[in-house]
Amino acid sequence: MAAPVTPAATAGAAGAAGAVVLAAHGSSHPGAMAGLAAFRDGLQAAYPGLRLELARTVGRKHGSAAAFGGARQVADVLAGLAASGVGRVAVQSLHVVPGEEYHCLVAGIGRFLEAGGGNLRVSIGAPLLASLADVDAVAGAVLESLPAGRAPDEGLVLMGHGAPPPGAGFYEALRERLSRLDPLARFGAMPRERGAPCPDILRIRDELLAAGVGTAWLLPFFTVAGAHACCDLAGDKETSWRGVLEASGIRCRPCLSGLIEREPFAAVWRGHLRKALALLG
Repeated sequence: MAAPVTPAATAGAAGAAGAVVLAAHGSSHPGAMAGLAAFRDGLQAAYPGLRLELARTVGRKHGSAAAFGGARQVADVLAGLAASGVGRVAVQSLHVVPGEEYHCLVAGIGRFLEAGGGNLRVSIGAPLLASLADVDAVAGAVLESLPAGRAPDEGLVLMGHGAPPPGAGFYEALRERLSRLDPLARFGAMPRERGAPCPDILRIRDELLAAGVGTAWLLPFFTVAGAHACCDLAGDKETSWRGVLEASGIRCRPCLSGLIEREPFAAVWRGHLRKALALLG
């Protein structure tokens, strides 16, 4: 697990980098952006010599910056930094896996730099799960951040977002690692298209019933607890994961906080950021 960031440990890197852009998918769901803002503010306190910016990687068709807590597109933030005279920038991905949106982020930064980029020097910090070492650290973070009231015979169900390879491979590795650490922990991914049938929750339901589980805790495995967490995981509709489990007699106890709000996961992202800053030094 990455050690907490301290100002003394990062003073040199902060001076060399100039700025950090925290690049997250973002959410227009009420309150969802607060966790990202708190993470940014914590980094600002630890890196007083850095300029901290929050950017979103979801497209403009999903709404204006105002709908996302003021977060602008990554290219717009980089252009503003370049215009203000910043020379070095670490772009830290706050995605969960290196999926489609992460690769679009990397490609977009490449296009920005090829088009001139205001002579910026840019490094990119990896998403939460980017190596097998990350899988081990994140599996440990799941157990470290378990709800305090969970009983030994209660299940644990984590919902992630579907992703193509290589992101899907990291999800599968995490699923396997968690099942070895906790026999009643289950990880599943929602379909990439909302509203489509979800085979993962049907599999999880059957496994929990076979194990005699009567209560399951629901945890979103998303950076922030937006619409997927509040509706697709814990919503009242019979098609939500909660609806499927409760229809089978399994009582559900949702814990709706994003990964960025839980310290063990935030520490992994901070470790990736330190590596990105080191590349600029």
